[in-house]
Amino acid sequence: MNDIINFKTFYLPWPLDLSWFYIQRKFLRRKIPLLASFKVTYRCNLSCRACPFHLRTDNEKAHMTWDTAIATLETLRRLGTRILVFEGGEPLLWRDGSYRIHDLVLYAKKLLLRVAVTTNGTLPLDVPCHTLWVSLDGRKDTHDKLRCDSFDRIWSNIEKTKHDRVFIHLTLNRLNWQDTESLATLVKQTSKLKGMTVQFFYPYHQGEENLALLPEERRETIQKLLELKKTGYPILNSAGRLGAMLDNRWHCHDDILINVDPDGSITKGCYVKSRGDINCDACGFTPVAEASGALDLIPGSLYAGWRLFLKV
Repeated sequence: MNDIINFKTFYLPWPLDLSWFYIQRKFLRRKIPLLASFKVTYRCNLSCRACPFHLRTDNEKAHMTWDTAIATLETLRRLGTRILVFEGGEPLLWRDGSYRIHDLVLYAKKLLLRVAVTTNGTLPLDVPCHTLWVSLDGRKDTHDKLRCDSFDRIWSNIEKTKHDRVFIHLTLNRLNWQDTESLATLVKQTSKLKGMTVQFFYPYHQGEENLALLPEERRETIQKLLELKKTGYPILNSAGRLGAMLDNRWHCHDDILINVDPDGSITKGCYVKSRGDINCDACGFTPVAEASGALDLIPGSLYAGWRLFLKV
């Protein structure tokens, strides 16, 4: 069946829209993507130890043009995409002439149900997205080792922001996994933050430092996350999907994902598919686990998605 959907000229409220999405997926067998990862640039003002993408800055097409971005957003809408996350590089650096990332976000909000941005937090947190994630990888000393002495700049921007839906995103690796509780405590004590999400370092083997957790470290980290969540810390990953990350034997619906890269290429499937070699045993992509769980109507994943994207 054709993946291209004929859209209405009006918007349904989100409960009806997502119900219609589910009906199309489950009963009409249409392979509609739920979530788009949209890398608008590889350029970045940091050179983080765990990241391979800033190493691609010199690529001929490492930075998307406005025209390409708009055409791509229109394509994502025609394909039925509901949620989009602008990423990088550092997406807040994106410019094309007089256009900046704020303009892309506003355009995307006219087309899609929800629009999010993931940023390194070193620039003002004023982008008009529905959900704003700031990457913070541990306590100040740990984060600064991993992310170029940027903690103080990030924290200053968090304190100044007027955005009402800012979340911390922690990528766990062998240098910061023991900071989990102290970072969760900091988030809990900070009124500007609505909570935190975690995922696990994925080894692309493309020039980044190999920071993958050992199996026993991963197990201990997940047990700690579950304990913290149970005792009221604002960890928004669902308990069920965190537990499933122990051995990565959860059911992955990778066809609900769609990837966009700065050259304008669109790839359906696994987040890594157009960006490196896929190794499911090493997967740390908890957002994919949650999205797959939501498609299977797992209550914890549905609740996590509501808190992150839909709650007002």
